[in-house]
Amino acid sequence: MWKQTTRHEANLRIWQEELEDFVPRRILDFHVHIFDRASLRSGHETWSCAGHPISHYDFDDFTEDLADAYPGRQTLAVCFGLPEPKQFDQHRNDAYVAAGCDRKRFFTLRLIDPAEDPDAVRRDIQQRGFVGLKPYPRFVPKADVNQVEIREMLPAPIMRVADELRLVIMLHIPRAQRLADPLNQRQLVELCQSYPNARIVLAHIGRAYYLKNIVGNLHNLRALPNLYYDLTMVNHWEVMEYLFQTVAPHKIIFGTDIPIALAPGKSVEINDQYTYVTPVPWELSICDIHRKLVFTSFLYEQIRAIKKAVQRCGLGRDFVEGVFYSNGMKLLTPWLAQADV
Repeated sequence: MWKQTTRHEANLRIWQEELEDFVPRRILDFHVHIFDRASLRSGHETWSCAGHPISHYDFDDFTEDLADAYPGRQTLAVCFGLPEPKQFDQHRNDAYVAAGCDRKRFFTLRLIDPAEDPDAVRRDIQQRGFVGLKPYPRFVPKADVNQVEIREMLPAPIMRVADELRLVIMLHIPRAQRLADPLNQRQLVELCQSYPNARIVLAHIGRAYYLKNIVGNLHNLRALPNLYYDLTMVNHWEVMEYLFQTVAPHKIIFGTDIPIALAPGKSVEINDQYTYVTPVPWELSICDIHRKLVFTSFLYEQIRAIKKAVQRCGLGRDFVEGVFYSNGMKLLTPWLAQADV
């Protein structure tokens, strides 16, 4: 079994010795990918989950894994499909995830192709209960994905809908320099200022997986009232520490990238670069072919990093509970109210 949860004795020990006293009683994971078998396009039987081929990751899988990863915790999540248009049928994936979300425990974002009719997108959001949008660079038809711009992922007609409906936008920023890219910096400011009712969440802290990519690159962004930062798949306590010391606490949100986060591995920084280290080959990683390492999950490495950064910054339980639960819940409050009606 590729999933590293407390079903493995070594992970149970990590949970009991390092994490159980730190992780709050309530957890909201703001960044989860869900798909069923029918969402895969013809010719694609599996998807590589950190090097482990899987045919689906559905709500039954997810519910079981939440109990095994966080024993004794109340768990909620924001879920969306896999934004890989060559491998997945976007609309089938959106329909499956929307049908499984109740806006009480599970909330859903809609994958967004920038070429879609904004009126059709609005109707779909209202009819199926999406609370936001999940754009991705690969939905933009450019030969070089590193040349994609934020405004191409989120064109004005789509953003007018997002602003009108006060949607959450889970933004995986494009371009090789990420947060350090001047064009990204400028367009992030323009996006937040032009659409103040949309709640923009920078996935992976703006893909800042190594320290040099974040230092100095939050100062033009931190005053934007509708810009938030999710910690998804960041395993570096130095990056966390810099974020915690630089932005307002209520803007920091816990997310994981499950199911990838349940796989064995760790993100590492080498000479102002980052990569992943995994026990099996993966296109994004260095593989431990000599089997010298015993791994836990990316998830537990991420929580270890959060814990160390919290301790180094001298932050208290209110901060931790905000990150893991209440900060994200505040973004979902309008839809909680609707679900209770």
